Amino acid sequence: MSTSSANGFSFVELVVAVAIMLAVITSVFGLSQSARNVFELDLERSEMHQRARVSIDALFTDLIMAGGGRQMPAIAPYRRGDSNPDAPGSAFADRISVRYAAGGAAGIAVITFASGIDAAGVPQLRRYDGHSTDLPVVDQVAGLSFEYFDIAGAPMALGRFTDGPWVPDAVAADRYDADLDGIHRVRAHIRVRPARTFVGLPLADVEVAIDVAPRNVNLQ
Repeated sequence: MSTSSANGFSFVELVVAVAIMLAVITSVFGLSQSARNVFELDLERSEMHQRARVSIDALFTDLIMAGGGRQMPAIAPYRRGDSNPDAPGSAFADRISVRYAAGGAAGIAVITFASGIDAAGVPQLRRYDGHSTDLPVVDQVAGLSFEYFDIAGAPMALGRFTDGPWVPDAVAADRYDADLDGIHRVRAHIRVRPARTFVGLPLADVEVAIDVAPRNVNLQ
């Protein structure tokens, strides 16, 4: 038996063994961390799709009711209600209000959906009930826009809703552009961004769209 074998490992052999062990541990840790990052990425992607679904459901629930009870204008591209309403004749791509008879003690519902940003800088989809409640529906909604179409399916540019003629007249406090009565279909575009970032693992925003033809508007 050699002297090296009798006396155990040499210093050089120990250094090599430790280096190999560290390399193996580092590799295993890296694989484990990579797998965890992929899992977290998939979880965030699933949550983004869930936020998109909740946004679509919230919009659909009120948009489909627009015009119920012959409430006009059923749809308007501006904020309506008691608190901070937009001026008559306004038109914005990132907000929409609907008006309908809610029935019972609820009376007339005037609901506005719009984009907003909270105190922490998080973009949101917000729902305002026309009175005192203006609450976020979904966080991380980085894009919100609406398109409008007439009964023939032709697009209606926002400029058509700002130039009159006016209903009931040009001086009434609650006046609105008569072209709003011609809206028969709305397309909502929503873009949801990730709430977290992952180094080396890009995660694209989720973009969805929904077309809604309010049943009451299309019965009139």
